[in-house]
Amino acid sequence: MKNGFILSLLLVVCAAGGGYWFGKTHATGKTAAISTPVDADDTNLPAFMRSSSAQASKPSPQTTSSATATKGKLTLAEIEAMILDYSKKTPASYGYGWQKEQQDLFRILGDVDVADLPELLRFIDKNLKQQQRWQFRWTLLSRWADADPSAAMAYANSLMNRQERQQAVGIVAGAWAAKDPKAVAEWARQLPKGDLRNQVLQNIINAMASKDPQAALDLAKEMGMDKSQRFGMGYSYQIFSQWAAKDPNAAIAAAAQLTGQQRSQAFQAIAAAWAQTDPQSAMTWASSLTNANDKRNALNNILSQWAQTDVNAAMAYAKQMPDGMAKNQALSSIAQQWAQQDPQAAMQFVQSMPAGKNKDNLLSSMINGWISTDPDAAVKFAQDMPAGTERTKVLTSVVQNIAWQNPQQAVQLAALLPASALQNAAYQIAQSLAQSDPQAAMDWIKTLPEGQTKQNALMNVSWQLAENDPKAAADFAATLPAGQSRDNFINSIANQWAQSDVNAALQWAQTLPDGQAKNNAMTAISTQWAQNDPQAALQYAQNLPAGSQQNSFYQSAANQWAQNDLAGAQAALQNMPDGDSKNAFMQGLVSGMAANDPAAAATYVASLPASAAQSQAAMSVISQWTQDDPAAASQWADSFTGDSRQQALNSVVQSWARNDPQASATWLAALPDDAAKQSAMQSYVNNISYQYPDLAAQFATALTDDNQRNNAIKNVARQWLRTDPTDAEKWLENTTLPVDQIQKLESSVKK
Repeated sequence: MKNGFILSLLLVVCAAGGGYWFGKTHATGKTAAISTPVDADDTNLPAFMRSSSAQASKPSPQTTSSATATKGKLTLAEIEAMILDYSKKTPASYGYGWQKEQQDLFRILGDVDVADLPELLRFIDKNLKQQQRWQFRWTLLSRWADADPSAAMAYANSLMNRQERQQAVGIVAGAWAAKDPKAVAEWARQLPKGDLRNQVLQNIINAMASKDPQAALDLAKEMGMDKSQRFGMGYSYQIFSQWAAKDPNAAIAAAAQLTGQQRSQAFQAIAAAWAQTDPQSAMTWASSLTNANDKRNALNNILSQWAQTDVNAAMAYAKQMPDGMAKNQALSSIAQQWAQQDPQAAMQFVQSMPAGKNKDNLLSSMINGWISTDPDAAVKFAQDMPAGTERTKVLTSVVQNIAWQNPQQAVQLAALLPASALQNAAYQIAQSLAQSDPQAAMDWIKTLPEGQTKQNALMNVSWQLAENDPKAAADFAATLPAGQSRDNFINSIANQWAQSDVNAALQWAQTLPDGQAKNNAMTAISTQWAQNDPQAALQYAQNLPAGSQQNSFYQSAANQWAQNDLAGAQAALQNMPDGDSKNAFMQGLVSGMAANDPAAAATYVASLPASAAQSQAAMSVISQWTQDDPAAASQWADSFTGDSRQQALNSVVQSWARNDPQASATWLAALPDDAAKQSAMQSYVNNISYQYPDLAAQFATALTDDNQRNNAIKNVARQWLRTDPTDAEKWLENTTLPVDQIQKLESSVKK
């Protein structure tokens, strides 16, 4: 990549106004522990949130603590005892009624006096594991923020773990947004780009949507959430679910202005919400959608919701739908709802269908619904079925559903499955066993044959075993045979262990034999350590021997340092001698910079000397920039030359096509015809043919290589023939695919 390329950019410099999202830490020695954050500097907080951190431990002045029980209420000590008891249980130990016990506990938490919330939160932080703390903290902190946002914010700032601190700040902001959305939104606008602002925005917008969905959508667009993939699709679904419940026609009009996955998610939200009040009107609207994928998803959501209130009407509608994927998905959703209400009638309907894949899928859906109301009867039905494909699929569904409530029974039923069918259920059984009996989980995993099934089970329980007893998890890893499964398991242990005790995790990792497993473990530890104390991680790296481990620490430390103190990270880079370590630090710095401001990162990369390291940094920027602003990222990528341009265009299209296939298709079509465009077109087809075969079709037929073109045509046709066989067959007739291959494709889909 040439050094002279520079895209005209608007650099927005945001001053870091306080320490409330990141506490600077200092450490000495090779394995210094992570220190607690400094007192919060809340000068940039809105007035209603300003407080000293000491307030986090003080009860609200409007309330008094209730250490002793009032009539009809539990004492704080009794509630704490209930929480401890709950934390020791798992779905397996609760049995089939565990959801009700969980709901009862959280109803009690909803009645706790506000004055008791600080003490209860301290109790939870001290006595519960990280994964368990979060669900309690969300409930209690939301209530506290509603009553006293400044004290709640001070508590959020006092949390040591950076990720937990940001999540807690987001909860407080979201709770207060329900009262004063304008003030909180204005504060969020002033936050520097990064994880904290993303977390806060997500919570604020969710809170705003309940009262003013248009304002919530406007804020999301203003902050670039409609373009960015960093926020996922949750915000769009949240806004339009609440909007459609109030005014479905206004929600539809607003959703129609969106594009790609954002619009698809909005339509699905509207469908589900509207179906609760007027399923017939919702069906009429969904049937009018022109995009086959949007139509199918909307119809499925409506029918699933409709079946909860009138299963017969929903089934009657689904039966008259034309044959195809949309009808099959609709019937599957209805069968699950029907089995919850009348399993015998649902079974009679499914058994009346001709044998084949559709019947197998309906049987699995029906069993899923039946298990939620009468698990014993559903299990007996599956066991009594004659051996064959139907029984295998039904048993697989049963095992997956009961694994959480009764893992021992799931183990027994899994023994009836062929090895090829066990893969999807093994990881659920292993995780459920690990919650109630870690040793039983490890013993069971050892009985599995080597292969993907065992790998899935290992990966799914590793984090939980490491959280419960990292030393025992490490000892178990040492008993595994050498290979990828063991290496991945060790990586997961290191990642989880480093979150709670980085020193112990480091000491363990250093004892591992040299090789990929040790490298993976050190990389995971460096990432976790750098999130909370990048300078300490950097100091540790300086004492490591030159090589991949040292480079991994440098890269992780620079990534996190640049996200929170860019000037400091850049100064450190300037003082490093040339070499692999400096290149690794530079890669991390650019990646961290791009996480907050990819446009500025692009300008910075353009100023670097031309080298392989510069090209690698540029690809990192492209990857992250495409998530935030694909149009700008695509312009920058198109300015590259040679192999760098082809690599950059592929990176853009892989991400952009999944989020907004129409806009990315327009951009792709306008590129000059060359080898880079051919490669990008192939990448586009591979990424979207499953969901949008009609859009992928034009690029499949435009590929110049005969083998690549025919393979792309087949990929598109397999999906399109399932969703819209009429249009797919017309398209196939005009392609270069040989007639015999077309006939084979059409025949395979109809089976």
